[in-house]
Amino acid sequence: MRSSARLFVVALVLVAAACTGSDSNEGWSAAPREVRIGLLSPQSGPSKDAGIAALRGAQLAAAIVNGGEGSATQDGGPVGLSQFNGIKLTIVPGDTRSEAEQGSLQAARLVGRERVVGLVGAYDTEVTEVASQRSERLGVPFVNGDASANYLTERGLDWFFRVGPTDRMFGEALLSTLTQLGGADARKIAILATNTRASSVVATLTNDLADEGGYQVVDSVKVDLSNGDPAASVQALAVHQPDAVFLIASVPGDAERMLKAFEQVRYTPPGMFAFGAGLFEPTVLLAAGRDAEGLFSSTAWSREVAARNTSAKRIMDLYEERFGTAMTEVAAGSFTAVLTLAKAVQDAGSVQPEPVRTALLNVSISGRDTIMPWEGVRFDATHQNTAAAGVVEQLVDGSFRAVFPRELVQLSPVWPLSRAPER
Repeated sequence: MRSSARLFVVALVLVAAACTGSDSNEGWSAAPREVRIGLLSPQSGPSKDAGIAALRGAQLAAAIVNGGEGSATQDGGPVGLSQFNGIKLTIVPGDTRSEAEQGSLQAARLVGRERVVGLVGAYDTEVTEVASQRSERLGVPFVNGDASANYLTERGLDWFFRVGPTDRMFGEALLSTLTQLGGADARKIAILATNTRASSVVATLTNDLADEGGYQVVDSVKVDLSNGDPAASVQALAVHQPDAVFLIASVPGDAERMLKAFEQVRYTPPGMFAFGAGLFEPTVLLAAGRDAEGLFSSTAWSREVAARNTSAKRIMDLYEERFGTAMTEVAAGSFTAVLTLAKAVQDAGSVQPEPVRTALLNVSISGRDTIMPWEGVRFDATHQNTAAAGVVEQLVDGSFRAVFPRELVQLSPVWPLSRAPER
């Protein structure tokens, strides 16, 4: 993992591409007036807050590409496709409502009716799975920035690409944090997961990673929150005295109920690690209040780390000025996915699907040209970005601070939680 000093703005990578073109659109197979990118996200339904953040991140990326944000420039000049004779990047949204069938229908609409060059999204794992299968049949690029399930890039799809970390990357970061904090004595873990398909997949992965790392899984419980009491499961876990409990949830509301169960039974293990899509969003953890205090979670983007670098902070500040709310991991992932697809379009010199897909296969963005704490963007044979990585943060006094990897740590983590001051 590189140091935060190497974080720069991903949009700046378009400057290099612009230098290879000209004001007459030289190199474009059919110079368009507009490049349209479809954004699949839940603008309504249970995950609408995340969907709105994804849309805002995409819209900010387009504004920067179009030269509409004066402070996101290099050497005083606007960055983006606007340098090609006024070609405009437009985001066309499609509301998935967090429903797989709706995601597929919206993907078809955006490609068929809206004539988008490619898709980004779609946040929810199962929606992303189905929508990307639809885009595969339609033969258009799909760049995902916010769904981490391993299997999404293990299906052998030709048109699906993921810029963000996988669940395996996140899990490895969490277990490395446990080792870093607890040392050789912290070897017993327990797993508490909801019984959804997505959570079950992450629970199985956690078991596998624990086995690979020499950890002992002392208990693994799946709870049905529709008619089950998570407090009873928490009490059962406490009997085994684990060194850490992994909380796994795919739905934000479920995550909050699980956290409250620990407070209800007055049990705090030495370490509590959040895993799964329902626990990735900072708003979920903040909503839980003191119940989430001290929780460790893995993220693809860190507000604290971004704030340390002038260029990355500029993007974060632009987001917050424009939308009046804090930038999140989902917004940063959507921002990165849009700009990766925009770079592929620019590298291809075309809005035709096959040249854009070929450009994605060969894309190479360095870590300093992203707002993410990664080594960059480079896709392997499965179309997974192998340069992505997870950062682990801890929620302390209502703020998130980086605790892994070591080079990003500025303040010591609270460990063990059971010895932390009364909350």
